[in-house]
Amino acid sequence: MPAIRRAWVVAILGMAFMHTASAAIACSATASTLRAESAGYHRRFVSVAKGVRLEVLDWGGSGRPLVLLPGLGNTAHVFDAIAPELARHFHVYGITGRGFGASSVPKSGYGADRLADDVMAVVKALGIRRPILAGHSIAGEELSAIGTRYPRTIAGLIYLDAAHGYAVYDADRGAYLPDLHQLASQIARMRDNPADKSPMTALLGDVSVLHRSLRSELAAIAADDASAAGAASSGPTPRDLASFPAFRCFVSAQLGGVIPEDEIRQTFATTATGGVGDQKAPAFVYNAMLEGERRFRAPSVPILAIVPVPRVSDLPAGSDAAKRRADDEMHTRMQEQEIATLLHQQPSAKIVRIPYGHHFLFLSNPAQVVSAMTAFGEQLP
Repeated sequence: MPAIRRAWVVAILGMAFMHTASAAIACSATASTLRAESAGYHRRFVSVAKGVRLEVLDWGGSGRPLVLLPGLGNTAHVFDAIAPELARHFHVYGITGRGFGASSVPKSGYGADRLADDVMAVVKALGIRRPILAGHSIAGEELSAIGTRYPRTIAGLIYLDAAHGYAVYDADRGAYLPDLHQLASQIARMRDNPADKSPMTALLGDVSVLHRSLRSELAAIAADDASAAGAASSGPTPRDLASFPAFRCFVSAQLGGVIPEDEIRQTFATTATGGVGDQKAPAFVYNAMLEGERRFRAPSVPILAIVPVPRVSDLPAGSDAAKRRADDEMHTRMQEQEIATLLHQQPSAKIVRIPYGHHFLFLSNPAQVVSAMTAFGEQLP
C-alpha cells in the first residue's frame, strides 16, 4: 500500500481508544451507494489569494450562517452526511482548505494564520455575516487564529474534538510542534544577529518548555503504539481497495459511522480498474500544516467544545487488556487536562462530552453533535 494512503488509514485505525461500542454500520459496497450524499449542496470556488482558489460547499438553510472546517487530510465533503441536518437550523457552508481535494495546492501558505485568513476571505467574498465557525481536529488552530484576530466578525466557535494543544496552548504542559517552532524562531533570531544577546533568556525558557513537551509527546507516542500496531495489521485488504464503495465500508467500520463516499473520492485517486489509488494531496502539504502550528490561547468569544469521551477498555483479562486500559486511562487524563486548560483560559466555554464517541464524532454520533451545535447557536445573541 502506498505510504501516504497507509498513513491515512493507520491514523484512523490508530484512534481505537475513541471508537464507539461495536455496532453494525449501514454501509453497502454496491454501486447504489455512489454519491448519495452529494445531492444537497451548491458548489463554487472562491479566490483567497493570487492563484489560490478554495472549494466551498453550500448546503443552504435559512438560519444563522455556520461554516464547517475539516481536519487534516479531509475536505468539506466529510460533512456531507451531517450538513443537511444542520441546515434545518443554520445556513451551512463548508470550506475545503488549500492543499486538499479540489482546492488549489500552492507551495506555501499552510501556517495557522494564513489558513485563518483563507477562511475569512471566503466569509468576506460570500457576504457571510457573523458566522459560527466549526472546525474538526487540527482545524481548531484555524478557529483560535480567527477568534484571536477577527473576534468581532464571528458569532462563536465550535471545536469538534479540536481544542488540543495546537488550538489552546497550556504553557505548563507544552505542545511539541508549537514549542518546536517557537524555539526555531528564537534560534533564527540569534543566527541572523549574533551580536544581539537579548534572545538568550527567552531561548533558555523555550528549551525548557520544549523539553517538557517532548516528554509529553513521547508518552503519548508510547500509549499509541499498541493501537497503531493493530491498525497496521488490520489495514485494508486488496478487496477493500478494489472499489470506492468497498473502501468506504472498510473505513466506516473503523469510524463507527458511515463516511461520505464523495469524501473518499475527493481524497484518493482512482486506479485504471476503478479501485482506490494514491492519496491526492502531496506529502509536503501535511508537513507544512504541522510545521505551521502555533501557540494560541482560547479566544474571548463564545466557545463550544464537543469532545468524545474515551472508554476504559472492557477487554478480557490479560496483559494486553491491562495495557490497553492503562492507555485509555492516560488518554482520558490528557483530555481532561485539555478541557481544564480551556476552561481556565475561557471560563464561559461550554463543554459537551459524548461517551464512546470517535475522533470523527460527527460521523459516530451525529444526532448528539447536531443537538449540541443547535443548542449553542440558539443561545448566541
